[in-house]
Order: sequence, then structure tokens, then C-alpha cells
Amino acid sequence: MNKTEYLNILKKALKDVDESVMDEIVSDYEEHFQAGMENGKSEEQICEDLGAIDDLVEEIKEAYNTDKKENNKEENKEEKKSFHDQANTKSNTFKEWYSNIHNSIDSEKIGDAINNALDTAGDAISKIDVNEISRTLKSTLDQATSSINNFADSYFKNQGSGSYESNKWNAEGYTDNVTKSYETSEDTEEACEDKVSFAKESEDQSFNHVQTDVENENNEAESTSNGTEEESSGKNMEEPKPEADENEEVKKADKGLNLIVDGICADINVQKSSNGKVNISYVNNGNERQRQMYEFYSFKEGNTVYAGIRRVGKAVFLFNPKLNSININIELPEHMSNIDFKTASGSIKIAEINSDRMSAAAASGDVYIDRAYTTDLKIKVSSGDIRLDDINSIQLSAGTMSGDITAKNIEAKFLSMKSSSGDIKAGNIMGDVIDTSSFSGNLDISEIKAGECKFRSTSGNIGIKEFTMNNADISNISGNIKLNQIIGDGLRASSTSGNVNAEVNVKRCHASSKSGNVEVNCNGDIILESGSTSGNVNIILKNYNHGYCIKSRTTSGALYINYDNMHQRNLKTGTYSYGNQGSELTLSSVSGDIHVAD
Repeated sequence: MNKTEYLNILKKALKDVDESVMDEIVSDYEEHFQAGMENGKSEEQICEDLGAIDDLVEEIKEAYNTDKKENNKEENKEEKKSFHDQANTKSNTFKEWYSNIHNSIDSEKIGDAINNALDTAGDAISKIDVNEISRTLKSTLDQATSSINNFADSYFKNQGSGSYESNKWNAEGYTDNVTKSYETSEDTEEACEDKVSFAKESEDQSFNHVQTDVENENNEAESTSNGTEEESSGKNMEEPKPEADENEEVKKADKGLNLIVDGICADINVQKSSNGKVNISYVNNGNERQRQMYEFYSFKEGNTVYAGIRRVGKAVFLFNPKLNSININIELPEHMSNIDFKTASGSIKIAEINSDRMSAAAASGDVYIDRAYTTDLKIKVSSGDIRLDDINSIQLSAGTMSGDITAKNIEAKFLSMKSSSGDIKAGNIMGDVIDTSSFSGNLDISEIKAGECKFRSTSGNIGIKEFTMNNADISNISGNIKLNQIIGDGLRASSTSGNVNAEVNVKRCHASSKSGNVEVNCNGDIILESGSTSGNVNIILKNYNHGYCIKSRTTSGALYINYDNMHQRNLKTGTYSYGNQGSELTLSSVSGDIHVAD
């Protein structure tokens, strides 16, 4: 493939993308060809180096709706709804949804249902076809990932409806460095300060203390912890909250200032304001040609501030890391109502922000959030990483296609972290409902206190330690599962072809693998069901010599018991009991051996 063919295919693939974005990408790739040929490469070699066009197109479409132009034509025919009505509706919907979940949860029934499901799944494990499991789980994760993408796309699309698109182009534009400030009061006119600086300002000078060392909506919130439910019920009985008070809270939230920022290829840096205003500065550190490529706009409409950059000239810029030097630096007051950030190839860095709702989306850039306090936080990235540190939110969802997720010091009632091919690493997490999954990446989780949890991976390993919970479901297909210091009521850990190794202090446990080995170290009395088809099953029972009742099922393997200085060898299918029968063990293996020891 030569240069002309490559660029023609690229243009055709981007035909539904915004024209300014398409021109930007094509111009950038023309620059790549020019630079490559100057270095002695052929057009064919350059095409191979640039990689698949489909990957690039998917990243762009993740952050920018391909149906944007058609949607705008239809939307401009309708009368614009006020932001107050939209926020009021969203708040009431969320409160109703949140209330229904807590009011309808019966923790005892949930525990019974989970345990029954674990028992049923344990009986069926040897009958399941591994290929069918892989296909089913892949389909499930694909649907979850698609849900993340569709949600963010729809969310930003709705935020951009009405007169925003036309006002974006009618607003005054700046090609030089500029700072604009807005009062938080609705009565104050927009742009109380305009400061244009023709001297270049570096990113480090304008935003040098942002912390960047750290990290799908949870639509599977099946249950919550008994303790949390009782506590919540108690509070509702002691201090009933009249409906009028809830309406007052909604009205109060609606009075807060909203912010929508579209960075395109700029880095977005956000931190706490020192003067109680919304301060937005635009810094373009490129050469003269690059500085004329984009212009900055900002305006206030009602209680919403809009800001971003728009393309006004032709230059090579996007997706070239050596030239990407545009920054939008934002300072926000103590509390905001709704905040939305999106950028295609830039990164988003947020520190010390308090808002009702916040969303951040990037295509190939990273998202870093440090010290954020929100009711609803949503993060979506295509190929970049997500780093979260010190987050407090009722709902928190973070999703990335091929990037990694790192999270620590997180407190959320409903927490969802999902990656298709990246790793997920989390520590010091508290939540009522936690849903974490990666298709081919590893899960490395530590220091968790939770109610109901799901951890899933298809081909990656799962490692969890210092985990206190009510009920947890941990599963993968071909990876290993290693669990240390697990405390709670019910635990299910299953792998199809990987090994399962668990150190637990739980009331009920199901641990199984189809072709891998299973080893469970039990502290205290336990009801345990464990099995493997072709692997060995090893159980270490440290229950202070309370005894056991073992139901063993073997085909070609044998059962070995070494407990309280008693040694039994080559036992087959049957029931074996000792002492007070403090623990109930149901153990099975087709071709492997079963070992029980204290």
C-alpha cells in the first residue's frame, strides 16, 4: 500500500467523523509520510509503521459521535430545554433508583440466593464445556464494554444539544494565551475577567502541583451488605426525610455552576480555585504555525460555563506527540454541580474537586483523578490509562478498552472498574457493591471492605488479599486465582483451567477448577465444597480440632486424611466423620487425589 491508497482509505473510514477532526488526522498522517521519506523510508514501510487504520478510527469514534452532524440538524429544530429541568430530572431519577435499591434489598434472601447459586454452579462445573464458557464470558464482557462506550457517547451527545454548537462558533475566539474567569453566582455576567498573555507559559508553571501518581456505570447492583442496610434502615426510622427536603436539595444542587469542556487534542488540567471563581486559562506552546491552528473559546449560558478549542486553520498537529502542546488549565471553586470533560488525544488531570456529578472521557489520552468528592463519577477511556486516588462517591464507574486501571483510597457505595485488555490494580477500597472485570488483563486487589463483590477475568490472573466482605464471586477461565486473608460469609472461587489457591476464614466457600489444582487453607469451621476434574484437591483444615464430616466423590483418585495425628490413606467415595464434625466438607475429583490435613 502506498501513501495515496493509505490516505484515501483513512478518509473513507472517517467520513462520518466531524470534518475538522478528520482534516486534522489526515494532515498529521501526511506529515508522518513526509518525515518518513526524508529519513529514507519507502511509502510501503511507512504504511506498515503507522499501523491499522481501524484502530485509529475506533479511538476517534469513542470520543466524538459519528452521527454528530445529523443529530445536530434534528436537535436544532427543537426548542432547547433548560439545564435546570435536565438536572432536576436526573437528580430525581437517581434518588428514586437509589432509594428503590436500598428499600428492596433483603440481605438474608440475597445470601440464600447466592449460596444456592454457588451450590448449583459447583454441581455443574464438570459438565461445562470450556470453549462455551469462554464464548459466553467474552460476549458478556463485550456487552459491558459496549455499555460503557454507549453511555458516555449518549451523555456527551445530550450535553451538546440545543444552542451550544452554534454558540461555540459564535463565541469570541483567542489564538494567543488567555485567561477567563466566571463568578459562581447566576446573576453575574459572564467573563468578569479577560486576561490575554502573549508570552508563552509552560505547563509546569501553570499547573505544577497537580498530583498524577494514581486511577461503566454499575448497572449490576444486585445487593448490599447487611450492616449497611440495617444502618440505613435505622437512620430512616429515626430521622425520616420529608419529600420537601429532597426537593430543596435538588434545587440547591441546581443552583450550582456547571462546566462543559471539549479539549479535542488539548490536555485538560483541573485543580481547586484560590479565589472562589471558575478560572480557565488557555496555553498554546507550539510554534507560530501551530498556534494559529486552534483557537480557544469560552462563554457562559445561564448557570453553565462552556469552554474548549476549535480548529480554525490547517496545520499538522493531532496525534503527533512532539507537537501536542496545548493546555486548558482550569481552577474550580469549592463546589460544582455538573462537570463534563472530554478530549481525543489529550490527557485529563483532576485534583481536589467537589461536585455533584462529574464525567471524564478520552480516546488515546490518560485520565488521572486525585482527591475528588462526588455523587456520581464516570470515567471512560479508549486506549489510555485511568488512575484514581482518594475518591469518595456514591456511584463510581471507570472503564477503558486497552489501558490499565490503578485505584487506591476509594470509597463508593457502587463501584465498577472494567478493562478489556488492561490490568486492574486497586488497594484500600470500601464499597457496598463492587464489580471489577478484565477480559485478558490481571486483577491485583488488596485491602478491601465490601458487601457484595464480583471479580472476573478470562485469561488473566486474579490476586486478592486482605479482603473482608459479605459475599464474593471470583472467577476466570484460563488464569490462576490466589486469595489471601479472606474474611466474610460466602465465597465462590472458580477457574476452568487455572489453579485456585485460597486462604480463607469464611462461613461458606466454593472453590473449584476443571483442570487445575485446588488448595484451600481454612481458618475456623467452614462449610466447604471443592472439586477438580483432572487436578488435585488439597484442604488444610485449621479448626482447633473441632472435627469434620467429609463427603468424598472420586473416580480414579483417592482420599487421604491426616488430621489430629490420625492418618487414613487410599479412601474412595463415601462419608467420613471425626470428632464434633465442626466443618462440613464436600470434596470431589475425577482423576486427581484429595488431601485433607490440619
